[in-house]
Amino acid sequence: MARLIARSPDGREFQVVLTHKPQTFGRSETCDCVLRNDAEVSRVHAEIWVDGENRVQVLDKGSKNGTRVDDGDVYRSDQRVAWRTLRVGEHEFDVKDAARPPDSHTPRGPMFRDDPTPRDGDTVYYPSTRAIDLSGQRLGLLIRLAERIGGAFDRKQMLEQALDACCDSLGFERGLIVLKTRRGDAETPVTRNMPVDSSGSFRVSRTLINRALVDGERAIVNNPATDVGPLTESLVRYPICSALCVPITNRDTILGVIYGDRVTQASSYQAEDVDFLAAIAQHVGVGLANLELFREYVRSQKVYAELDQARAIQRELLPNGAMERGRLRIDGFNQPSSEVSGDYYDYFVLDDGRVGFIIADVTGHGLPAALVMANLQSAVRVALTGRDNLPGLARRVNQLICQNTSSGVFVTSIFGVVDPDNGELEYISAGHPGPILFSPSGLRLHQVENSLPLGVDEDEEFDMHVLAPSTGVNAALFYTDGLFEAADASGKLLGMEPILSGLNGLGRTLPAALIEGAKRIVHEHLGTADAGDDMTLLALEFQRD
Repeated sequence: MARLIARSPDGREFQVVLTHKPQTFGRSETCDCVLRNDAEVSRVHAEIWVDGENRVQVLDKGSKNGTRVDDGDVYRSDQRVAWRTLRVGEHEFDVKDAARPPDSHTPRGPMFRDDPTPRDGDTVYYPSTRAIDLSGQRLGLLIRLAERIGGAFDRKQMLEQALDACCDSLGFERGLIVLKTRRGDAETPVTRNMPVDSSGSFRVSRTLINRALVDGERAIVNNPATDVGPLTESLVRYPICSALCVPITNRDTILGVIYGDRVTQASSYQAEDVDFLAAIAQHVGVGLANLELFREYVRSQKVYAELDQARAIQRELLPNGAMERGRLRIDGFNQPSSEVSGDYYDYFVLDDGRVGFIIADVTGHGLPAALVMANLQSAVRVALTGRDNLPGLARRVNQLICQNTSSGVFVTSIFGVVDPDNGELEYISAGHPGPILFSPSGLRLHQVENSLPLGVDEDEEFDMHVLAPSTGVNAALFYTDGLFEAADASGKLLGMEPILSGLNGLGRTLPAALIEGAKRIVHEHLGTADAGDDMTLLALEFQRD
């Protein structure tokens, strides 16, 4: 006989053995299965039973928020068969030992109309490797849109706000956002003015959706009436003046698609428009990862062991490993003092070939600090480009943090870029400790006049520091205060002198060697004591002739 494995919002798991007699599910104490502490569940939400062929039948009883089975669309006052999963409010159920429905070989999800391949001139596709190019005005608008998108802690709400932002900023008359399910097919999308035909299919090109969802391609469609030659069948059937379609990604993983079009305006979209939409999609991708982190926190806040899941998600936000580009090598390390860290580092290739990097430390520890840090990652990843001015970037991010976090929350950080061909290093410091610099003549602490941390003063100015190739610097170690504030069992802080002395004797400046050397110095000082603070290290080396 089929059964259900249930997961409640607070992390509890329990089993429900189904029978041929319908069982009621809801928050009323009169229900056969009472779903407590779930505001999304109606008093009598659904009836569930097993039919004569051992298929799980799910009848929604006209609930307020609906029921979902097998990643399909939400339905109300209707009956469907569940084979893999079902969702009632915030309660999730895995279906076990049930018979396969006759049509289960076909993935459920929204249907999109097929169309012939558009003729040359109608559609331009850009590969996923093409860099995003934003003007200063668009970059400023993107920062403002990030506030609008990033303030939501519910996935549907965030997608609705993101689609509103896309429609407002790019003049879409119709639009949709569709995400992948765990099986790889498409969920029911969030839509704006998007009609369906008599078969229930959305009137949008399946070709555009699939090339974004599968291959990560960005597309521009322009179909002015003055074009010469026959229009494609789909554009005659569904007259589109212009359209944009981009993938939603996070760290090279395609999560979904944003699509928008115009059906009455004759104006065309340009390359900078699809780049702007792609930048918004990046924000959405990072936001989805952040929401997953937050969701794991809510589930596990009463169960200490489940915080390991949040730590695993946060690790996914850090670089996957060391980077080598040209003559540059760069690597990092993060050790949280609790299950999740308020420290953060990242490095990535900019569209001008240089490498951008950041190291940061938010006040506090644990999940609240980690959530602030995840939002900082989103802003810097999108805003830092090869043409961007570092002080200007710091000002915008500082204003974003000041306007969107509670008072008393601030972030010390260093943003930088390094040229992998000549080793020139530029960086700004927002209240962060200066790096240790290495050259053939020895090492030194780079002490410069510091700006205030991010989030303290909305009008703070930031100065850029440049280490030209002529300085002879061939390596640098950036760190958070968990390095020199490590305290032994007696409470004595490590300080910088033992660190400088210990690293001076290494003889090698490979990033991995610098990181391991610093970790060893801290470990020897701590002895049997536990680390009281997060510690993050970021090391880079430029191989000179």
